[in-house]
Amino acid sequence: VRGRARVVLVTNATVRLEKELAALGLADLAHEVVSSAREGVAKPDRRIYRLAAERAGVPEERCLFVDDRLENVEAAVACGMRGVHYRQAEDLRGALAGMWEGR
Repeated sequence: VRGRARVVLVTNATVRLEKELAALGLADLAHEVVSSAREGVAKPDRRIYRLAAERAGVPEERCLFVDDRLENVEAAVACGMRGVHYRQAEDLRGALAGMWEGR
């Protein structure tokens, strides 16, 4: 996905996340990280989704938000994003196929 679209990781993790990603060899997982610990706002607050869209450089309607917690997906959808409630890999594959087809 990183090669075709900007990826923004929206997380309620601690300020140690960037270090932990680097230790796991995942420092380049996303183009941007929007961390509630750094921003002072957490999912499902609408402000964190707006901030993620700003960091991606696109309007909210152009964003696909993926999360394993339904309340977070519902909040992103309420902001105008497309949402995927992730339970299995096929959930994400289907949404990404739709993006590449221009849906």
